[in-house]
Amino acid sequence: MEIDKTEIEVKTYVEIEDGKHKGIITDFKRPINESGFDYVDIYIRLTDIKADSEIEIKAGFPLNISDISALGRFLKSSGLNFKQGDKLKLVDIKEHLIDKKITFMTKNEKTEAGKFARVLRDTIEFI
Repeated sequence: MEIDKTEIEVKTYVEIEDGKHKGIITDFKRPINESGFDYVDIYIRLTDIKADSEIEIKAGFPLNISDISALGRFLKSSGLNFKQGDKLKLVDIKEHLIDKKITFMTKNEKTEAGKFARVLRDTIEFI
């Protein structure tokens, strides 16, 4: 087996404190997932924290769009218009969301893998 020659830059750890933050949406992806749980991730570059490199965080949404689903409410709040029966393409949703400025709240959680900041997705607001 060949060893991957990818270089990884060692960065300074930056703790994202609990509370309100500002950011810009940088990506919208549907990860390949073997668990059977279908979801999308919204990637957010933090703009209110000083660091030696960009800090990116993500928020996950179940891939279900309706007027009352988490993803549906998020997309409606972004200004995307849709109604029951519409067929939305993920690429069009991505184009709509990229570079939008937002505010959101985070809450730190400890798991077996370590400590991380979770985006409280119901707090995301477009500015």
